[in-house]
Order: sequence, then structure tokens, then C-alpha cells
Amino acid sequence: MALITFPTFFDSACYLQIPLFLILLPALFSSSSAAEISYDDHCSSIVPQSIATSLRFGSAFSISNGFFSGGGDLFRSDSDLNGSSSFQFHSTYLYKTRSPGTYQVAGTLSFHDSIQTPLTFHACGFWSESSGKLCMVGDGGFHRPEPQHLGETIYLSAVLKLDFPKTSTITSSLVSGSLQSLDPAGSPNHFDPIWLSAYAQNGYDYTMIPQANSSCSPRRFEEESLGFDPVWTCYALYSHIHGRTYRLGGSLGFSSRYMAFFNIICQRDGLLHLSIGLSNVSSRYENIASRISLVGEGYWDRSRNQLCLLACRILKGRNSKANYSVGDCTIGLSLWVPVTMTLQSRSNIVGRIWSNKNTNDVGYFSTISFQSLGSHMNTIAGPIKYKYTAVESVRSSCRVSGGATRGMRRYPNGRSRGDMGFSISLKDDGGGRGWGQARVLSIGDTYYGDGDTAMAPAESSASAADLVEVDDGHDSMIRNVSYVINYKFISVPSDEALEIAAEGIYDAASGTLCMQGCRFLDSIDCEILIKIQLRPLDPKAGEDIRGTISSTRNKRDSLYFHPIEVSSDSMYESEAVDSMWRMDVEIVMALVSLTLSCICIRSQILHAKKHPDDALPSMSISMLVLLVLGYMIPSVLNFEALFVNPKRQNVLLRSGGWIEVNETIVRVMSTVAFFLSFRLLQVAWSLGSPEKSKAQRTALMVCLPLYVAGVLLVWLLQLQGWEELISYAGLVLDGFLLPQIILNICRNSRGNTLTAFFYLGITTTRAMPHLYDLYRARRYVPHFSSSYIYASGDGNYYSSIWDLIAPCQGFAFAVIVYVQQRYGGGCVLPVRSLLSWLSKGSPVISQ
Repeated sequence: MALITFPTFFDSACYLQIPLFLILLPALFSSSSAAEISYDDHCSSIVPQSIATSLRFGSAFSISNGFFSGGGDLFRSDSDLNGSSSFQFHSTYLYKTRSPGTYQVAGTLSFHDSIQTPLTFHACGFWSESSGKLCMVGDGGFHRPEPQHLGETIYLSAVLKLDFPKTSTITSSLVSGSLQSLDPAGSPNHFDPIWLSAYAQNGYDYTMIPQANSSCSPRRFEEESLGFDPVWTCYALYSHIHGRTYRLGGSLGFSSRYMAFFNIICQRDGLLHLSIGLSNVSSRYENIASRISLVGEGYWDRSRNQLCLLACRILKGRNSKANYSVGDCTIGLSLWVPVTMTLQSRSNIVGRIWSNKNTNDVGYFSTISFQSLGSHMNTIAGPIKYKYTAVESVRSSCRVSGGATRGMRRYPNGRSRGDMGFSISLKDDGGGRGWGQARVLSIGDTYYGDGDTAMAPAESSASAADLVEVDDGHDSMIRNVSYVINYKFISVPSDEALEIAAEGIYDAASGTLCMQGCRFLDSIDCEILIKIQLRPLDPKAGEDIRGTISSTRNKRDSLYFHPIEVSSDSMYESEAVDSMWRMDVEIVMALVSLTLSCICIRSQILHAKKHPDDALPSMSISMLVLLVLGYMIPSVLNFEALFVNPKRQNVLLRSGGWIEVNETIVRVMSTVAFFLSFRLLQVAWSLGSPEKSKAQRTALMVCLPLYVAGVLLVWLLQLQGWEELISYAGLVLDGFLLPQIILNICRNSRGNTLTAFFYLGITTTRAMPHLYDLYRARRYVPHFSSSYIYASGDGNYYSSIWDLIAPCQGFAFAVIVYVQQRYGGGCVLPVRSLLSWLSKGSPVISQ
């Protein structure tokens, strides 16, 4: 359908603008132009030409969303089958003329196809108010879609003819017409006629209200419904029903399964008229040119809280593709907002459609129901309730423990909607993968809909004693619940997600969720059993939410499906809060660690400058290079992860941006530590000498095979990926003092080459992440290891074994350095010959 509106003001005169308009077009279009097109030759028999006199200060017309077909090779897609082929017409100028009721019009006609660049025509002509005829001539440019002519522009001239009534009723609510080429047949600029259709709203007279009332009045649907405030009735109707998809529960005499309302125009007294789209796919609707589209008018009945409509079919003429008419106004329709939701009725808008014909008449169909797709109940303000109808059958299918397992493992108590809802991953028997969401609709007597706030109490067909089981005066262990499960398999080409309505019980003592499900296909299939085991509140590593969705039908039944495995690693609300707190603590620890590192490095720089002859020659260049890399690599990894790690971004979003700010501070401090370590390396390098360089090379040649052996060990253990090498590099950094120890042995150094504050402080900053990881492994379950800010697995090995080995190794190396600086570098070697072997070629070692 299309929308026709009337803007109320124009700032220029059409008559004065037309000459300039016609003069400019020849410069734009070389083949043909409006200046060469005679209006009289093509339109005088429809609307005779007249002299424009003055601007019409009232209204002009436009079509915001019409549909078209035809055009031949101008468009790649078949617009008869593709409802996305649309056109718009906007009048630029509207002038009165010397002929009463005749207006001069200039405007733009634009075509949009789903896979085609827009085609635009600029035209000018005349419209007759009495006959409703519009005729215009003009031209436009177009880029050819054929690969062999890609980018080539052709220029088209055409005549536009529309039936555009000034005032319409339901039977004359269509704008139809054509755009025909004025270029000779056989010319490359010639195109097939384009047939246009739109829904008119340029002034409407209601003529079918009595018939709509007489059609609805005899039909009473015993279902409680919500009403709207009279002041907000039109707003409520438009916002709740416009564009929504409705599933039809039967046949209207054709194969369409879905319906939607468009172009709703409502008045304050509750009168409204609209167009109705029908389709076999819930995401696309047939255009107005189809014989199965409808138009309707009606009113909101405040006494019964329902919308009453009379609808008419749109008929296409046999002789012309542009000849559409409205007829067969014998379809009654009523819709309302139900107060109570059930397992098989979850829609916030429901209704009925019926035929007013006699049973034996052609086109008669029995009353059928329809309901909106989805459970978007937070859009309706009112006392919505949920009524449990399947609890008893679920109890007979599932074993519940009540309070029998109390004290063994703790599970969510079922009071929090945040803990009970979760995202899901699916796997079918063929290995197909999918994803989805399990959303809570109600828990016990609290109804949520799509929001987090309780809306109204729920009801049950069972007695109060059957709703819950009480365990020795403790809170109830068994709760009635209802869910909406949306999911989609990746291998399924359709864009439509499947939906299962579910209702059952939750056993808070065992964490078991057992429900009966219903899915809506051509018919309702409610023989579905859903069993899900929630994760404990104190989970062990690897424990996730797991369950199955299975059919209870016979395997030979056409509706039977193989069991679907369900899993989820979603976090509970309490875990999310703990994770936010943990991340805050980790940021503080990272800041303290980096600050301490900066102070330690700065103290070593000052020590080296104060004692250049003693400290600088004996500092290991290899050790300083390791420190520089140790501060550079994490900075690069953190900066890259900010852009390429979507899981980390999702966790940060939950913090409201505060953690991102703190992470920026951490990266700044890491950069400062990098520059300070680089400065220390520069100072040590600047005082090098051939003799000292020889000792440095000897120390490097001893350390390098050890590091290479470690890389080979990683390779032999088949630890795959660049991440493993980065983690190994972190382990090497934990032993950053090894090159200094080897150099002290080679030089038999004695004295305070390194300040105790430097090597003990840096060793402590390298050991603290491992000690913290030991605590974190016992306190938290790593659902999202990508949220780790301090002691992240991206830059080191973290496990129970390595978390003990790394600190012990680091402090052992610190003790060795202390002993070497006090008693000499060779004191740690008990065998004198080994010292001689290491120091061969190094005359600086004392005898």
C-alpha cells in the first residue's frame, strides 16, 4: 500500500519556475528533454492545458510509498513478485489556472528497486480536480544495469498518467496509472510501460461504518480485553498494530499465512481506515497490485474494547494492468488486546476474520483467528496476567526433588528474572549449530512480559496447594514459570527465527527447569518437552547450563523432530556483580604494580647515574632488553584487544564505561614503564666497551640456548598458536634476572650493580599476578577469561603449577643476585672448573 499526503505550503511559483526548469533540462539530458515534449500531443485529451495564474495556498499532493510493475529491462527484479519495488511522487509546485478546478503541477517521480539504482523523472503537467485525472510529461536519467553496459547512462522521456481523486471512499481509495515511454519503439531509450498503484489518503469519506457495525455486533467473543484512554486511542492503535505481523489461523480463500496493517489514518472519534497486506512470509507482503490485498475502514468500539472493521478486496482489471478497483466488501474483522496470556495464546493483539456472505456463496470462508507474532507485552500498558494451564501435565512428566537436595549445591532461587533468563547455543543430531535466547515471561504470580518490571499477578488453573511445595517453613522450592525461546540454526537460509512458547516448573533445590513447549507452524505443536539443568551458584570449572528440547511425538509423525541439545555459559546476576567488583580490584592491582615498577626502574636509573663506574659495566644488556619487551608487548596486546576482542567489549559495556576509563590509565602507566626501561637500557648501552661487550655476548650465548630449548619444548608439546608463544615469553620475563646472574658469573662481579629495591621490586611485580591467580581460581569461575585485566592468560602461563613455580623461581633468582653482589659472581658455582669453562676467553675474571 502507499501513503498519500498533502503538504500545506510552497515557497515558489510553478508557473515562473517552469521556463527555467525546461531550459535547464536540455543541458542535462542530451537525447530528449521536456522542452521538446509537447504536452498537448500526449495529454490534451485527458486534462486540457491552461494558463497558470497563482500559487495554490492550500495543499499539494504526494505519494510516499506506491508500488509498480513492468518496465522491462529497466529493472532487474520482477516487481510483481517482489514487494520492495516502490515509487514516490512529490509535487514541487502547484498552481491554479484560468480553468476552474484545473491545476498546473511540477514534480519528481522516483523508482526504487531492491537491487537497482534509483530512476528519477522530472515532469510537469496538469491535474483536474473534478475528474481526478493527472497527466504530466518529462524525462530522467538512468544507469543501465547490464554488465556489458555498466555505468552507461541513458536518457528517457515519458508521459505520466494517474487517476488521483480529490476525495476518496473505500471503493475509490486507489491511485493507479502508468508511465509510458515517448521514445520510439526499437530505440535504446524506449522502455515497457510501468504500471503504478498506491493507496489514497488525500481526503476520505467514511461510508461503511454502519455496515461494519452490523457485521461486528452479532459476534461476541467471550474474552476480556483492555481499553484505551479516549485521548490516546489513535496513538495506541497506530503504535500497537501498524506494521506488526499477524499469523492467520486459517484460510481466507487463498494461501497467505501472514497479515499486516499499513497506512493507518485515525480520527479522534475512533474512526480509521487502512490497508492490509497478506503474505506467505512473515517479513514481506504482497503489493497493492495483487488480487489478495485488502483495504478497510471501521471504528474503535469503546464499549467492547475492540476494533471493528469492514474490509474489501482489491481487484485487478483484465484489460489494463493499471486498472484496479475495490470490490467484494464482505469481509468482517475484529481485533483486541487480551488481558490474559496462556501457553497457546501469547500474543498482545488477537482477532477474528469472517465472511459476511452466505455459506454457499463464492468466496465464503468460515471465521478464522489471527494473532500477532512475538510476546511484546511491554508495549501494552495495562493489567496483563498470565494463566498457567500446563503445570499439571509437566509435573507428571518431570520428577521434582522439592527440598530433598537442600544444602548439597546452591542454585538460583527463582525470584530473579535476570538469573532465570539466558542466551543459548544449540546443536541438533546432524551437527547443525544455532543460537538463541530463553526469556522469562512470568515467574510464579509475577508477570514480566518483555520488561524487567512486574506488570500483574499470574493465575493458574491448579489449586494453590499444587503451585508450590514448602520445605519445613523455608521458602518455596518449586515455582511455576513461563518462557519464550527464540532460536535459529545457522545452516537454515531463512532469516526468520523460530519461537517456542514454554510453560512449566522450576525446582530451585536441584536447579531443574522442566517445561512443555508449543511451536506455531501450519498448526500448533504442543507436544514438546524442554528439560534444562541450571548451573550451580558455586560452579566448578566447566559447569554450564545444559539441557534438551525434544519432541514427545512418534518418530513417524510429520511434526516430530530429533532432540536438540541446549547449552549456555551465561552469567548469573550475582556473578556479574562479582565480576564487575573483581575487574575494579584488578585495575587497582595493575595500577599499583605498574606504579611500583616505574619507581623501581627510576631508582635503578638514579643509582646508575650516581655510580656509573660500578653499576653500568655490570648491568646485563640482555636483562634490560627483556624488561623493555616485557612492558612493550602487553601494551600492544591490550591496544589490539580493544578493537578485535568482542567478548571483552561486551564485558566492558556492562560496566557503564568506567572500566574502560581505568583501562586507559593502565595502558598509560604501562607506556611510562616502557619508556623508563628503555631509558635504562640506553644508559647501560652508552658506556659499552669491547671487553665488556665480550662478557655480555658470553652471557647471551649461555642464555639463548635455554630460551630456544623452551621454544622447542612448547612446539614438541603441540601447544598451538601465537598465544602460546606469547605466554612462554611471559614465563621468560618472570625469570628476567637469569641473564644478570650469568653475566655476574662471567665477570665474577661484586658490589651493588643492581639496587635491592630494583630487583626485589620487579620480581615482586612479576610474582604477584601468579599469587593472585591462585586466589582467583578458588574464588571465581572463569566464564569470561577475556574480562581478566590483571593476570590475564594472554601474556603468561597461569595454572596451579605455574602459579607456584614462577614466584619461587623469581625469588630464587633474586636471592642469587643478592649473594653474588655480596660475595662475588662465582660464589654460586661449587666447581671451579665449571667457572673456568664459562669464563674461558674472559680475562676480566679474577684469579
